[in-house]
Amino acid sequence: MREWKDKFEATCKENNWLPDYSSEERSSIDPDEDLRQRIFLSKQDVLEAQAANPDANFSIMTPFSALTRDEFTTKVLNKYVRPNTTRKATPTATTATPKRSLRQQDAYTFNSMQDMIDSLMKSLQQQMGGSWTIGTVKPATDQATNEADTSVSKQWHWTIPATTPTSAPTPVTAAPIPVTQAPTTAAPRTYPPPTPAPTPAPTPAPTPAPTPAPTPTTRAPVVEPVTRQPAKPVQTEKGTLKTANSVDWSASKCMSPVQSQGQCGSCWAFASIAAVEALQCIKGGQQGINKYSEQQLVGCDTKNMGCGGGAPVYAFEYIQQNGLCSENAYPYTSSNGGGASCSASCSKSQTGITGYEHLDEGNEAGLIEALKSQPVVVAVASGNAAWKQYTGGVMSSCETTNLDHAVLVVGYDDSTFKVRNSWGENWGEAGYVRMARSSSGSGTCGMLTDMSRPKM
Repeated sequence: MREWKDKFEATCKENNWLPDYSSEERSSIDPDEDLRQRIFLSKQDVLEAQAANPDANFSIMTPFSALTRDEFTTKVLNKYVRPNTTRKATPTATTATPKRSLRQQDAYTFNSMQDMIDSLMKSLQQQMGGSWTIGTVKPATDQATNEADTSVSKQWHWTIPATTPTSAPTPVTAAPIPVTQAPTTAAPRTYPPPTPAPTPAPTPAPTPAPTPAPTPTTRAPVVEPVTRQPAKPVQTEKGTLKTANSVDWSASKCMSPVQSQGQCGSCWAFASIAAVEALQCIKGGQQGINKYSEQQLVGCDTKNMGCGGGAPVYAFEYIQQNGLCSENAYPYTSSNGGGASCSASCSKSQTGITGYEHLDEGNEAGLIEALKSQPVVVAVASGNAAWKQYTGGVMSSCETTNLDHAVLVVGYDDSTFKVRNSWGENWGEAGYVRMARSSSGSGTCGMLTDMSRPKM
């Protein structure tokens, strides 16, 4: 725990990723003991994520280990909004409460108390074998007070069958009205297949000693992450790392350092700004990058919802119509999650973008082709243990499917995509995550579901 605090406590305080012990209801809690319990829960998340992702590394040494899974979802995620919707993304979906209905009486629904009484009386009348009726509704008068008694029990007139009971009648109890909800089926965990026992190789027959040959160059052993590394890429003249089957824009001059969105749900702004910055730099010959303001989108883009979430394509529309201020002129101030008003004091400049393009859902080949010319914004399902505790390697599985986070794909190779996040450089591989290419229609963590890029 001490090691975690030394590395992450300052960052977590700055981004409000720690529990608030100043409130009255939490004032009696021992912070160290509470943190110890939280770290223990995160260890369970590590085990869960590792079982489903054998080629990735997970650890409690991430900025989010002091948060429970629910707090992680509330403070960091669920702020990506798909285009053509005005809903504000929230941690959990709210469903309409189902109407109550009598057992085996699906035709009846209760829109009011009177409806329920009428249906209940009809059911009881059938079950009792006799009859009872409601007489003319005339309030009974209490002679002592001359006040009308309008209680339901005094307005009901019962008629019991003309039989002499031999014992006290058994009271009829109405069947309870069940309220059922569709069961929630958790996404199945996937575990790596057991490693078969190695088969010993047959002993070869003795052969004459070969003529000594030049000593071949050997590769250094792979250390963490435990993944098969692609062939060493070649540096091109323009600075982008490429091989015949790979691209990595993060190694070029067209990618700014990874930033942190903090507790503000502004992932959409960070991904959109980084995409525009990179495209402008690439079109300009990769001579350098103009760093633009994420805060301007958070405070001024009225089609999106600031820290409450947004859609990257709406951000592209805003940038095309309004231009952008520099980061120095309009710095990011929303890391604590607070809203910010729009400032008109900075000088905006046009970025040169002329619109945006949506890539076809599930089209991995289309994403590969687009990445050859520029980074691409995608949405992912990140509200899970894998994203919470990731420290390196290749992520291949997510337990959730809800798209709740916008990120920027900056490269690919034969087996993976390289993705830029906005949770700071202390997360993942210096702020990046490698995700397995997948034959699934939606891709790893749903990344092939909603893909877009600016055009210039």
